[in-house]
Amino acid sequence: MALKKGSIISLGEQRVLIVAPHPDDEVLGCGGLISKIKENEGEVHVLVMTVGDTRQYGGRSVAKIRLMELKEAMKYLRIDDFNVALKGDSHLKLDTLPQRTLIDEVETGKVSIASVDPTIVCIPYLYSTNQDHVAVSTAAFTACRPVGSPIKGTPPIVLSYEQPELVWSRRRFQPNFFIDISGHLDRKIRALGIYRTQMRKSKHPRSIDVVKRMAETRGTEVGADAAEAYECHRFLT
Repeated sequence: MALKKGSIISLGEQRVLIVAPHPDDEVLGCGGLISKIKENEGEVHVLVMTVGDTRQYGGRSVAKIRLMELKEAMKYLRIDDFNVALKGDSHLKLDTLPQRTLIDEVETGKVSIASVDPTIVCIPYLYSTNQDHVAVSTAAFTACRPVGSPIKGTPPIVLSYEQPELVWSRRRFQPNFFIDISGHLDRKIRALGIYRTQMRKSKHPRSIDVVKRMAETRGTEVGADAAEAYECHRFLT
C-alpha cells in the first residue's frame, strides 16, 4: 500500500502520534510523513521517551544539547506538540524500566493516545537492533491494542517505521505500507541536519547519504523518486 496525494485517506484530516525512543528517531523514521501531513494541514504530535547524558557509538549524548536540537527540529517541522517523557539517566536503559511505565506514557501521558486521539500511530520496529527501541516498541504496540475505554480510543492505523540500523536485525524489516515522499525528502534531510550531534559521516547508517539512498531505494519499490517504508499492523477505515 502506498500513501500519496489522492490516496484513500485524506492527509489533512489525520492526527499522527509518533513514538520515538530518543530525539531524532522521529525524523529518521517519519520525517517525510511529517512533512507531508503538515503540508496538508494535518496534525503531528511527537512523544520522545527519553534523553540523557551518555556515551554512544561515534560520540556522546548530551541531554542539554539534544533538547535544544529537538526543539529546533520540532519548530522547523511545525510539530503541533511534543514531550520528553522520562528525562535523566534512562537514555540507554529503557529496557530496564517496567513495561507498565512505558505503556502508561504512550496511553495516557502528556502527549499520548489519550491526549491526541490519533488516527495514525507510528512506533519503532518490534525487532530493532537496539534493546531500548524494542522496549518502547513493545510498550507502544500494547498501548495500541484494540480495547476501547473511556480513557483512550483505538487508533485506526498503526505503523512501525524503518530506520537505517535495521539492516542488522533479528528479523528483516518487511514493509507493506509506503509513503511517497518525493517532494519531501529534502525537508526530511534538512530536519536531520538539525540533529548535528547525532548525524555521522558518510557510509555510517545515521549519515545523510545513507538516509537519502534508503529513501530512493524504497521509492524504486513503489514507482516513486523517494519513499518511506512501514510495516502496517492495523488499517481500519
